[in-house]
Amino acid sequence: MKKSLLTLSAVLAAGVSFSQIIISENFNGTTGTAIPATWTQVTSATDGGYKSGTNTGLSSSNFAVPSLDGSRIVGTNDDGCNCNKANERLISPVIDLSSATSAVLDVNVFFAGGTYQSITETAKIDISIDGGTTWTLLSNLTGVTTGWQDLSFSLASYLGNNNVKISFVYNDNGGWLFGFFVDNFVVRQPSPDDIKLTDVSLNRYSMTNTNNTLGLTVKNNGSNPITSITVDWNDGTSHSATMSCNIAAGATSTVNHSTAVNYATVIEESIDVTITQVNGNVDPNTSDNAYADKLINTLSALEDKSVVIEEGTGTWCGWCPRGAVAMDYMTTTYPNDFIGIAVHNGDPMTVTEYDNGANFSGFPGSNVDRALLDQSVSQSNFEAYYNSRKDLVVPAGVSVSTSGSGNNVSIQASATFRTVFAAANYRLGVIIVEDGVTGTSSGYNQTNYYANNANGVMGGFESLPSPVPAAQMVYNHVGRALLGGYDGQTGSVPTTITDGQTVSYTFNYTVPSTSNKANMHAVAVLIDQTTGEIINAAEGSLSGASIYEVETIGMEVYPNPASAVVNVKFEGKGGEYTIAVTDLAGRQVAFTSVANANGSQLVALPINGLSAGNYLITVANNGASYTQNLMIK
Repeated sequence: MKKSLLTLSAVLAAGVSFSQIIISENFNGTTGTAIPATWTQVTSATDGGYKSGTNTGLSSSNFAVPSLDGSRIVGTNDDGCNCNKANERLISPVIDLSSATSAVLDVNVFFAGGTYQSITETAKIDISIDGGTTWTLLSNLTGVTTGWQDLSFSLASYLGNNNVKISFVYNDNGGWLFGFFVDNFVVRQPSPDDIKLTDVSLNRYSMTNTNNTLGLTVKNNGSNPITSITVDWNDGTSHSATMSCNIAAGATSTVNHSTAVNYATVIEESIDVTITQVNGNVDPNTSDNAYADKLINTLSALEDKSVVIEEGTGTWCGWCPRGAVAMDYMTTTYPNDFIGIAVHNGDPMTVTEYDNGANFSGFPGSNVDRALLDQSVSQSNFEAYYNSRKDLVVPAGVSVSTSGSGNNVSIQASATFRTVFAAANYRLGVIIVEDGVTGTSSGYNQTNYYANNANGVMGGFESLPSPVPAAQMVYNHVGRALLGGYDGQTGSVPTTITDGQTVSYTFNYTVPSTSNKANMHAVAVLIDQTTGEIINAAEGSLSGASIYEVETIGMEVYPNPASAVVNVKFEGKGGEYTIAVTDLAGRQVAFTSVANANGSQLVALPINGLSAGNYLITVANNGASYTQNLMIK
């Protein structure tokens, strides 16, 4: 956006008639932490209120401000200090609207609108026509955690005034929250027909002979409603069409091109998109009407996709039992295509490289395939993330195999591609994960805000104390090591890929003497270096077999929910079978065994005295096992 504004200013100087800039500020001229000299603020914050800087420089220790365009912004945050900021007001210079025939405010804001311990932050934009003596509300702002907002407001009601000021007001209401940030402040007099192309959507990967919709996110920067746009998408051949629409001045909308993107062969294609007409007229400002190099690859075959959720957690975090419960539920419910990894922070299980790479802003938090970042954590959240991504079309299948003896393990990660790439930018990596982790030091005590049912039922944690003593805790899904680094192994995938090609890389790992190899898995990941996204993944046991190749035991559990007795029905194949009930903290709370089980078996397991909540029930025999959720009422 800043480049577009600079181009716009240059064209204005040449006398071309489109949106006239009345005042603009992109904050790039500031140095240090000072806000521009023409801007003022009213602050009660002990840390000085609004500051200028890069997104990194202004991020608090608890929340990372997403980058807008890599340059400077102005904002106020908590800095981990809970400074009780109230009514932090950032005030613009005087804006003269005395001769303007129309006026619009464009601005980017980042405002998460977070709630912490029942305290919710607020933000708004005020306007004054007396130079800041009195203020009236222009707009309340809605928190959006997914990124920067691109906002526009009509200033038609304030035309004719020469002493206008605009202010941005942030109030954290005394909570420990996320802050408020501003960039690309522009007040302009719009031309009649002016459209901005802000984004283009298109499936990144598709099967051959499949229609793919090309969508345009557009903003009406003009003063007239937009009723039609003509758009050309070009892959070497022009596909131009005119689409009807209804976009009010200042509004943003999505318009789908009427010509689908469809290729009959396996191909890698780059598409350029250009808006050529607005309302049947040439847009006088063409500097923001084009989007170059939108990529699509078509595939020869579909590969199954696994969903990877990396959960930020720590034994010091009282809300983090919620993540442990959710991870166990997902692993049990979706064993074949869900992979959960607990990324620990600030406790004895922390892997610093992993913790830093995941960069969680709060705990518990989660990254889903490293595509959905800093997401909320709960059983229902995880299930929603999984459902939104499990059927995505991906360019490659991933597999993993392990070999070796003793504590020395070789892990081969492989990716089989179903498309072609002329300049692939992928890497293979491996994440080592361990279940059944215990410890004796106080660092393994789990802080538990669900103790004494203080915050509702949470998989049995509501019946445990706070902290839960280390002797009672078993930690699963623990991320133990990154082989190849957080972003994967450099050089593990070539740049030129052919359809059907399998790429493999072998990693070596020595199991520490403090870990249990039998409880450890290797997660092979294929990482897109352009986006950072985990494209696909596979999980295998360090004992040598894929964890999905282990024989399973079919069983029925009823009634479920149960109260006094639960019946377990399974088909025995000889030998001893064990039946165990564990709570979601990993403690075994009921157990029985069946000797010489051959043929149909029905076992009644007493569960008297167990607290109501969610449990896991497992039937096992000679390494084969099956686990199911059990609810006790």
